[in-house]
Amino acid sequence: MDEMGILSKYHGTLCHDHWKPYYRYTCKHALCNAHHIRELERAIEYDNQQWAERMQKLLLDINQVVKESGGFLVATKAKAFRVQYQKILKEGQKDCPPPVRPPGKKKRGRIPKSKFRNLLERLGGPLKMIR
Repeated sequence: MDEMGILSKYHGTLCHDHWKPYYRYTCKHALCNAHHIRELERAIEYDNQQWAERMQKLLLDINQVVKESGGFLVATKAKAFRVQYQKILKEGQKDCPPPVRPPGKKKRGRIPKSKFRNLLERLGGPLKMIR
């Protein structure tokens, strides 16, 4: 990526799939909702994650409203969507809780998380996950 000399000089917003090497670059980062939709679909189909179904529907609804309004949302509508989004993240905390270290296990290293827990945390973005 560095040899092409593009990303190292880019200072706009890079929309990507959360591949960790992208985070080395000092530009702003946005995560691709097309990727989120596919990952949510997998969470729905393979693990029956109810929060994922609600989140997928919300993201698709937001996309439709933005398209219909010419590419932007009025502040009141954006706030209402943020409230719904946060509510779904809270529900996801119940459906897909953080892993707990089994009793008697050594306290070294990270406890592995499920793909769906990782997705839930990514969707929480810079916001602190609600406990």
